[in-house]
Amino acid sequence: MEEAFLSTLWYRVAGLRPRLRAHVTVHRHRYRGQPWYVLHDHGAGRVHRFTPAAYMLIGRFDGAHSVDEIWRSLAETRDRDAPSQDDVIQLLSRLHQQDLIQYKGSPDVSELLQRYDRQSRQIVKQNLMNPLTIRVPLWDPDAFLTKTLPFVRPFIGWFGLFLWFLVVAGGVATAGLHWDRLTLDIADRMLAAENLLITLVTYPLMKMAHELMHGYLAKKWGGEVREMGIMFLVFFPVPYVDASAAAAFRNKWHRAAVSAGGIIVEIFVAAVAVMVWANAEQGIVSAFAYNLVLIGGISTLVVNGNPLLKFDGYYVLTDVFEIPNLANRANQYLGYLIQRYVFGAKRLRRSPSTRGERVWFLVYAPAAFLYRMYVMLGIALFVASSYFVVGVLIALWSIFNAVVKPVFRHVRHVMTSPKLRKVRRRAQRWTFGAMAAVAGFVLAVPLPLRTDAEGVIWLPDEAYVRAGTSGFVERVAAGRSGEVAAGALLVRLTEPTLDARIEALDARVREMRLRLLAAEASDRVEAGIARLEMQEVEAERDREARRAMELEVRAGTAGRFEPTLPPEDMLGRFVQEGDLIGYILPESADRIRVAVPQEDAALVRDRLTGVALKVSGYLDQRHESSMIRAVPSALGTLPSPALGQAGGGRILVDPSDETGVAAMEPFFVFDIALPEDLRGMPFGTRVLVRFEHGDETVAAQIARRTRQLFLRWFGA
Repeated sequence: MEEAFLSTLWYRVAGLRPRLRAHVTVHRHRYRGQPWYVLHDHGAGRVHRFTPAAYMLIGRFDGAHSVDEIWRSLAETRDRDAPSQDDVIQLLSRLHQQDLIQYKGSPDVSELLQRYDRQSRQIVKQNLMNPLTIRVPLWDPDAFLTKTLPFVRPFIGWFGLFLWFLVVAGGVATAGLHWDRLTLDIADRMLAAENLLITLVTYPLMKMAHELMHGYLAKKWGGEVREMGIMFLVFFPVPYVDASAAAAFRNKWHRAAVSAGGIIVEIFVAAVAVMVWANAEQGIVSAFAYNLVLIGGISTLVVNGNPLLKFDGYYVLTDVFEIPNLANRANQYLGYLIQRYVFGAKRLRRSPSTRGERVWFLVYAPAAFLYRMYVMLGIALFVASSYFVVGVLIALWSIFNAVVKPVFRHVRHVMTSPKLRKVRRRAQRWTFGAMAAVAGFVLAVPLPLRTDAEGVIWLPDEAYVRAGTSGFVERVAAGRSGEVAAGALLVRLTEPTLDARIEALDARVREMRLRLLAAEASDRVEAGIARLEMQEVEAERDREARRAMELEVRAGTAGRFEPTLPPEDMLGRFVQEGDLIGYILPESADRIRVAVPQEDAALVRDRLTGVALKVSGYLDQRHESSMIRAVPSALGTLPSPALGQAGGGRILVDPSDETGVAAMEPFFVFDIALPEDLRGMPFGTRVLVRFEHGDETVAAQIARRTRQLFLRWFGA
């Protein structure tokens, strides 16, 4: 027998006679073609997975044979496949810590009490470490689920699945038809006080149906559901059901169905609700239905149904692709790679996994971390926009859980783990060196500071031909695409009653003058009144005279005239004052008008070191430019619909604005020079503009963006 099989601690466990506890059952599963043994702890509601090699030992724990007898039997029959004494000690330690084994003799009441206290402390610890998902067990629902299952069973089979598809298809079609109305001001509507009051009723009811479906599906295939209670999800009380017994099901599709049950219910309720909302009159029914659509739609897509978070979608993924405990194993595998290849721990053993699983580990761990941070910070910002303190607390706790706590845990592992005792100095150098490098990079290394924005090739204001007054188009003097000089007649309007009004006002002026002359000779007070009345009539006569002059629409600049309609279609058409009649297009453009969000306007105005641009459709060509002018005040109307999201741009616009130019947030306008080689581009072409501001450290850029974020969202 080789020395590697022996252990100096063997004498401590050799005489023990272990056996599995009575509340532990064993199930044989297959994952990716390989057998595994799952131990289901009914007392704690947990499942534990072991390799066939480990089960060679566990399966012989009968309370009659000692650990030494079992190990020697395996060593004689299995030869090189037999576990070492250290392997046996580690397995016993794991089984004991997880309360899966006990030793021959009468039950140790004190140990049972300690076990209960340890489980209670573990629940309290979990609640303290993650106060956003506090669980409070209340009730054993197994008997209730068993009695009511016959009434539910028809709806959790093939008939129920067919009905679900029909209803969801109708809901999706309805949502598509009413998409604009459904998503209009969705953030404000969600956080409105009246909607939050409705949520207090609808969300617990929705989650109750969600959790009961988990329980019914678990009961359908023989599982036990022994715990139901209240979970405070982001401080909001909702019911929960512990259906973890489904993890012991041998059929992976049964396990996946139990995990997906809640998602299926929420989508079904959301589909029914969207059809009710679309057909109901404005009122309490419509409000409740809209709230259910938001809960069933957003929570399913963003949180509950997304496999990157450890909710239902995650367990569906792990069951269907046969990768149990994916999140923890992915993190452990990344830790193994760091310890093995960076710290140099050559003798470190890798947890059992297939090649395909290791690919999943490498992809899933970073993707889940990034998405988890994105969702939690997004929720924090969303909530803080209306409830500042709550949102900030959520953000701080998210950063603590996702960054601070893992870093502290890693440092403690490097400083104390027995697995790194031979390479501890190297591990410490790499760990603290990496932390110092990251800190140095953030605090000292300058990176380019830029502002990216969009603009359009701008048509000068004088190029827009608008009606100076209202009237009917009598004649179009300039032909389409014809060259015109500045001041040339373009369109002649007519107003049939205008000449008569001017003549009447002229007569009124003459009358008032005679009245004034008579009053000046007899009564000064009357003369003053007559003078004021005459001035009013003269002013009205002058306005009408100017209108008569404005019936002739002339070119404000030289260029090519392009009417908005063919000239023959314009004849006889009535136009209002200010209506657009056409354009005077100059030979070439000379500037680009850029819309910059207000949080970046100060950088563009005060720290500009260079301007570069790319024309949409020619993104492989970069052009240099320069600033011409800046509009000093914030605006709310976009220069062109092409800059709004409705036109393919970046700036949010009001969905109710038919013109597509009413921006949701203020912005500043800058004009930059159009390079000579681009002056033949069509007016209105979208341009991507980059304003250069020199270099700045990462810490300074993060601080600026954080300050802007607080100013933008919270006004603080």
